[in-house]
Amino acid sequence: MLQLQPGENLTPLTIADLLDRFSKISSSRSTQILQTFIKEEKYMPKEPPPYMPSFFSDLGKDITSMISCILGFTTSEYIDDIIFADMSIFTPG
Repeated sequence: MLQLQPGENLTPLTIADLLDRFSKISSSRSTQILQTFIKEEKYMPKEPPPYMPSFFSDLGKDITSMISCILGFTTSEYIDDIIFADMSIFTPG
């Protein structure tokens, strides 16, 4: 169960839900998420996920590790579209 937005009821968390959420992220929103968690502007990826964790700030790495753990993944070696969709929850707007 996950509360995707403040004030919303908890909703079941499935991979399909996260993939659907990822498909609805606009390119400007994607850029905003990356800018929030990227280490430096020079690491800004031009392609969609997966991303290397080395691109992310310490906060970004911590959040991706936490999300990976919650989802039951055994590694956060790559930041894929499922993890990226969850990262959107931790960004302003």
